Amino acid sequence: MHAALKRLLTAGAVLAMATSAAAAAEPVTLEVLHCWPSHSRFHEPIAAEFMKANPDITIVYRQPCTSYQEGAQSVMRDEATGQMPDVVYTGYNMLSEVARHLAAKDELVDLGPLMAAEGADWVKQNYADRTLALGQVDGVQVGLPFNASTPIAYYNLDLVAKAGGDPDKLPATWDEVIDLARRIGETGDGADGISFAINSWDADWLWQAMVFQENGRIVAPDGKHVAFGDATGRAALDLSRRIAVETKMPFLDPDQSIQQFTAGKLGMFIGSTAEVRTMDQGVGDKFTFATGPYPSSGKEPGGLPIGGNAAMILTKDPAKQAAAWRWVKFVTGPEGQKIAVLGSGYMPTNLRTAEPAYLGDFYAEHPNWTTSMKQWNKALPWEGYPGNAGTKIWEEQMDVLTAVMRDQMSVDDGLKAMVEKTEALMNASN
Repeated sequence: MHAALKRLLTAGAVLAMATSAAAAAEPVTLEVLHCWPSHSRFHEPIAAEFMKANPDITIVYRQPCTSYQEGAQSVMRDEATGQMPDVVYTGYNMLSEVARHLAAKDELVDLGPLMAAEGADWVKQNYADRTLALGQVDGVQVGLPFNASTPIAYYNLDLVAKAGGDPDKLPATWDEVIDLARRIGETGDGADGISFAINSWDADWLWQAMVFQENGRIVAPDGKHVAFGDATGRAALDLSRRIAVETKMPFLDPDQSIQQFTAGKLGMFIGSTAEVRTMDQGVGDKFTFATGPYPSSGKEPGGLPIGGNAAMILTKDPAKQAAAWRWVKFVTGPEGQKIAVLGSGYMPTNLRTAEPAYLGDFYAEHPNWTTSMKQWNKALPWEGYPGNAGTKIWEEQMDVLTAVMRDQMSVDDGLKAMVEKTEALMNASN
């Protein structure tokens, strides 16, 4: 266990007692930071509902960050100036970097004692062990999972049928996807077959999906080398190239891809389940669409990275921490999760959300929203890199991925470049 995090196991118990003794009757204002400005569509109503039930607590959101990397950098900068938010939603891929940085400064709050004070039955009723693990670093519960997603496929069933595909039997493998995407692009109606923005996503989530499905991993156990510099990484990079080259895929960013899909000009889109609501609203009755599992490369069992974020409490002020714990329990509880899920398409992180009183009936009537949850058996933590160079590492990897996908660099040269650039940055910052 990381030494700084280990100290929290003792200090956290003391802090929990102080928190429970804080005067809840005094009005408290909490500053909260989340990423993605578009996610205000569910963060704002969650705050409104919480404040209605907790009139002694005011939630004030800071300007949302544009990515998980920016959010992590913002918190670490604010720590140096003593201006951290009271609660922050940290992307799973940045969680270890942020937690270890804060722990080294004795600024990290361990949620373990706060959860223990609620009782084992409360924990068991609300959170699965696999879900809680997403918010743990070195065995410490540094955050409670708020959003969770796996990558899924979106299909324009009208274009699928027009290209000779079967809308009732969607592709299961990447070979089938590539073949269908090629045929959609050849129908002559101006629609593109597929968009899969591996190389232009804001983070390496989709690249990790390509590696995980080959049964590979990102960082070696020694923390000094990458783990994808082998056959798994080569297969992932080669498949990325095939998808782009063999389908004549347009190079669109995720927002452009969604616009093309909802306009009926794209046959398939590979992205996050968090876009289901956007697709529902954007498509309307223009055509019929369906979601399907992330395509398989045939390497069993395969794996998929869990995207999303965990809510971390940063304040150590007793009164604010007591209020922050009430907030975190609410946003990760069934009421908060219902609002978050319906405002996005994310998977719920609270077990009770599936009850009929919350989303059970909704899921029964909206199967497109359930695809991601059926992939939990393949879910793996979204890996972060040791040190503080995660953002720079992805910038370098993106350039290589783009060159390979445009067929401007060989797969072997691309893999070598990714490994060398990643390890150099990782070790320089660790």
